[in-house]
Amino acid sequence: MLDYDAHRSRLIAETSAFIEWGLAHPDQVRWIPTKRISEGGFSDAMSRVFWAGVFGASALVPGDLVHRFLRWVRRG
Repeated sequence: MLDYDAHRSRLIAETSAFIEWGLAHPDQVRWIPTKRISEGGFSDAMSRVFWAGVFGASALVPGDLVHRFLRWVRRG
């Protein structure tokens, strides 16, 4: 098992490599929609599109679990 500092260094290196790759290949990175804070929230449809991408492997996760999580997110 890695000690904390080694694990932290590895995570930072992996994150850095991913960010550098994403900046070099913007056409291969999933676009994350943004909105100004003063403009309010996203529509329900846009929320579903975003979370469907997050849970793209939904075949591996029970559907009711995904739906319960999405309902919880909408309430928050």
